[in-house]
Amino acid sequence: MTATIPADVYGAPDAPRHDLAPVPLAEAPEVRLTLARLGFRPLVPHQLVSHPGRNDNWAGRTEDGHQIFVKRLDRRAPDATGRFDRAYAFQVARAAAGPLSWSAPAFLGGDREALVLVYARLEGAVSGAALAEEDRFDAALARRAGRAVGELHDFHPAGVPGAGARRTRGLASRLSALTVAEYTRSSAAELGFWALLQHDDDLKAALRALGERSGAAAPAAAHGDLRLDQFLLHGDELHLCDWEEFRLADPARDIGGFVGQWLFRAATLMFTEFEPDTPEDPTGADGGIHASLVRGGADRLDAVRPLIAAFWQGYREVRATAGPSLAERAVAYAGWHLFDRVLATATHSARLTAVQRGTAGVGRAALLAPGRFSDVLGLGDDA
Repeated sequence: MTATIPADVYGAPDAPRHDLAPVPLAEAPEVRLTLARLGFRPLVPHQLVSHPGRNDNWAGRTEDGHQIFVKRLDRRAPDATGRFDRAYAFQVARAAAGPLSWSAPAFLGGDREALVLVYARLEGAVSGAALAEEDRFDAALARRAGRAVGELHDFHPAGVPGAGARRTRGLASRLSALTVAEYTRSSAAELGFWALLQHDDDLKAALRALGERSGAAAPAAAHGDLRLDQFLLHGDELHLCDWEEFRLADPARDIGGFVGQWLFRAATLMFTEFEPDTPEDPTGADGGIHASLVRGGADRLDAVRPLIAAFWQGYREVRATAGPSLAERAVAYAGWHLFDRVLATATHSARLTAVQRGTAGVGRAALLAPGRFSDVLGLGDDA
C-alpha cells in the first residue's frame, strides 16, 4: 500500500498572527445569513479584524455582544465541502472523547451550503508561533502540546473521516514533472527548487519508502495540518484549532509537523546567522567554514531539542506504545516539512537563496536517514 505524501498542507511560513483588515461584509452576504439562522445579530463592522490564512475570516462582536470568529471556506479550493464536513466531524469526535487536557474553540454552528463556520472568539489568545517568536514557548508548554496530540490520536476512529483521495497534485507528484499550468505560475526560485529535487533519485526513493511505511502504519485521528499557529494559549488554557484536515492518517504526520516547525526555525536561523571565517584566514583557525556551520547547527539544535523532547515525553505519557518506527517516520515527515517550507518561501523569490538551499539540505538529510536523527532531535527512548 502506498500513501500520498501530504500536499501543501502547512500554509504560510511560520510567523506570529497579525490582525488584518477583513473582507467587507457586503461582499460576503452569506455571513449575515448564517448568523441570522443561528440566532445571532450581525457583526459590528468597524470592530472587525481578520487573521492571516487561506480562508476569509472575521473576528469581532455582534450587535448583541457575542464575541465570535467566522470563517468562510474558499469555494474555489478543491474539496471545499469535504473541508467543511471534516471540521464538523471533529466536533462530533471531540464531544465523544470526554474530558481532555486541552480545548478547542467552541463551535457555534455553520452553513454547509455557504461553507461558513462560526466559533466562539478567544479574545486575547496567543498562537504558538507568536510565543515561539518571543521565546515564550517553553518545555512545559511543549509537553502539554504533546499530551494534547497524544489524546487526539487516541480518539475512537468511529466517525473520523477516512484519508480519502486528494484531488490536487501533491508535492511528491511534482518530483517527476510539472504541468504546464504549474510551470507558468511558478517563480524562478520555485523552478530552481524543482530542478534540484527532480534530479535527486535518492530523495525520490526516500519519499517512496516513507509513503509505503506510512501507508502500512495503523491510522489514528489526526489533525492533518499541525503547525505552531494551530496551538492557541488563552489564559492558561491550551486550545487546538483549524480542523478542516481532520481525518484518519498516520500519526507520524502530526508529530512530524510539530518537530518540523522547530527544525525549520533552527535550520533557517543557523544559515541566516552563519558568518564564514575571515578572508585573511580562509581555512579558519578553528576548522573553517564547515566547522563554523557545525557549531552553529549544534547550537541551534541544542536550543530546540528540549522542546521537541518535552513534546515527545508528553505524547508518550498518553500513548506509551509509541516506538522507534513512529519516531523515525515523524523525523522523515519533519524533513519533508522543511521542503514544504522552503517551497512556500520561494513562491515570490527570483532565486533560491543560500539559506533556502541549506535548509532544504537539512530536510533531505532527515528524509534519507531518519533513524540517525531520532535521538538528535529529542525523539529517543530517553527523551
